[in-house]
Amino acid sequence: MKITLVYLTVFLTGILVFVSLISSAPSPETVILGEWKEMKWEYEKVNKSENKDYSSHETQEQAGQHLIIHQAENWTFLPGGKLKLSGKKNDKIVSWRIKGRGHILELKYDNNSKEHYNLTRLDGDKMVLNFESDMQVRGIAKLTFEKLL
Repeated sequence: MKITLVYLTVFLTGILVFVSLISSAPSPETVILGEWKEMKWEYEKVNKSENKDYSSHETQEQAGQHLIIHQAENWTFLPGGKLKLSGKKNDKIVSWRIKGRGHILELKYDNNSKEHYNLTRLDGDKMVLNFESDMQVRGIAKLTFEKLL
């Protein structure tokens, strides 16, 4: 009886420690807050159409024609679900939220259009977003950001 009680106590203590560690981890909604600088675009796969040879810059131009991110250099995630996209020519405010199990970033614009990005890395100093382009230049783009202090 005493051995069963000891095992039960150890088991319950382990569960309590595990739950307290999980609950103390910062949520993605907290980690993402602040200003992020776009460092680079990478294309993990690109299908070239009609024998055209796209440079990395041309590919970014093609993929970014329909996306606000193409014009943004700094992203500032504000509390309350607002995101300031700052570019060379202008700034834009859109709504943001994290969906799923903390791995989908959704941006919603004033015209109710939405963009979804896979949030593949998010920690205190680096964020990596992936999106799939369905335009002329097909592929998966990877955007890497560093947090500004």
